[in-house]
Amino acid sequence: MPSFSKTLLPALALLTGLSACATVKRLTPDLTKIPVPPMPSFSTLKKVTRILPGMPDSDKAAEDDPQMPFNSRGTLGYGHTLRLHVYEGSRSTNRIYNGVAMIDSSGVIDFGDEIGSAKIGGATLPEAVAALTSTFRVGMRITRPVTVHILSVEDVPVVSITGDVIKDEFIPAWEDMTIKQAVTVAGGRKVGSTNQGIYLIREGQRRYYPSLEAADEREPEPGDIIYLSPDL
Repeated sequence: MPSFSKTLLPALALLTGLSACATVKRLTPDLTKIPVPPMPSFSTLKKVTRILPGMPDSDKAAEDDPQMPFNSRGTLGYGHTLRLHVYEGSRSTNRIYNGVAMIDSSGVIDFGDEIGSAKIGGATLPEAVAALTSTFRVGMRITRPVTVHILSVEDVPVVSITGDVIKDEFIPAWEDMTIKQAVTVAGGRKVGSTNQGIYLIREGQRRYYPSLEAADEREPEPGDIIYLSPDL
């Protein structure tokens, strides 16, 4: 056998292995590189209509509450003010909190002795919801489900898309938006999912729809949670 085979054969084996790896990579989706859909132009944001008596009509917790830039896909920090409605229970719900609360210089929202505090500085909105839910459940010693609705941040109305989605998401709520549009902007269901069911959660109450098309009979409002079922 010619002497060059000693170097040629290993090289051919390496090329074959690289070719096989390349084939696998082409056939396997890289979830980290799935493009994030662009936000639409929000020239006509919705108004937060569910302002309860005694609540401020803007997201300002105090006179010295600064106006801060806000990106619903970014992280929260000092001065960001959230309008919150919190409910206890699932079938029979009870509103246990409604208020406008600001993140202080330590990254904390302090709800007082009865509830406690939540450190959400540096968190995304989905992460903040998890922290807030835990704060209310533990602080108020609640055993039933707790639902946290974020209606707006810095006067930007938002809706949440969660469940069987590529990534939990908050997006600004614009006029005439549909549930299908909101899900599309959030990136849609997880890769390979065949589920169709969807819940619209408003004021702690769930309403089920068998498909996105069926759900479009209702227009999302600020604070709504669009939950794509992972089972149906």
